[in-house]
Amino acid sequence: MSAEHIYRLLLRAYPPDFRAEYGREMVLLFRDQCRDGDVRTLAFWVRVFGDVARSAPALRMEAWRRESANTQTVEVIMKIAGILTVLLAAFGSVSAVGEWVVASRGAMDGSYVLAVVLGVFASVLLLGAGVAILFGARWGRQPARVALFASLAMAVAARLLFPWMSIFSQLVGFGLPVALLIALYWPRTPATVRSA
Repeated sequence: MSAEHIYRLLLRAYPPDFRAEYGREMVLLFRDQCRDGDVRTLAFWVRVFGDVARSAPALRMEAWRRESANTQTVEVIMKIAGILTVLLAAFGSVSAVGEWVVASRGAMDGSYVLAVVLGVFASVLLLGAGVAILFGARWGRQPARVALFASLAMAVAARLLFPWMSIFSQLVGFGLPVALLIALYWPRTPATVRSA
């Protein structure tokens, strides 16, 4: 096994982002050190291992803290989005019941009734998605995704059955599930995508 191969294995101790940015330069510097020193001596390898043992853990801790701070920020944002979703879904349910009450005074056809029922179910599913987002760490994000897809499908069906929908209902029924689905599928850490 060559000295450079051993050094490349040692570089695995560094965080992936650091390796991606500085790994090539570190290997080039190591080649220069190999040319200037004797790689067969114990003192050479003690210096190399000492340097890695001294710097890699500190860089790993720094990367972990940065990632932890980013994760905490994302989690706080998702909690706020979950609370907002619960509130808007509750308002949507009350609004759909209000539509039902107002429409019950006049003549209602079957498509209108079905549209209102679908709107209520979409709001209830949106409410469930908000609760799942709030308890995301305990339940995982999959129930929220399923509820959001189902809510979006029901909102689209309600809109097709009954073409008149308020702008607010359309934003809540279409925009909120789409925005939350994007947030739930968005990659959490770009470092995991680039790591080798």
